[in-house]
Amino acid sequence: MIKKVLKWLPALFVACCNIYLSSQEHIKQMPTFWNADKAVHFFCFAGFSFWVAFACNIKSYKMTWLPTLIISLWAVTDEIHQSFTPGRDASVFDWIADTTGAFLGAVIFVLLLTNVKALLERRFCPNRV
Repeated sequence: MIKKVLKWLPALFVACCNIYLSSQEHIKQMPTFWNADKAVHFFCFAGFSFWVAFACNIKSYKMTWLPTLIISLWAVTDEIHQSFTPGRDASVFDWIADTTGAFLGAVIFVLLLTNVKALLERRFCPNRV
């Protein structure tokens, strides 16, 4: 039971960071290129989804919909929250970047999981068929 709870700690940490940053009127360290905020949304929510996939114990590409859905719903609430934050606004395009990033994060988790598992099996069980 404790192990299952502990698996959620990285995702919880990212969620707390997300809430804190979404509550800021302006973020000083943002990149300045065109649509930089969409890139930031994409990569931050990809990382968030990666940790949700870890916590949900996703083991196949067929299950990537679960962390993607969880993060996409979180992104909706994040955009609503931002609409009440002075200096911020809600954006469907931010939500699209969030959801797309969430899908990529879940896929990367499964990709790493399967490749690392195969590598470890070859390394430590070379005679295994």
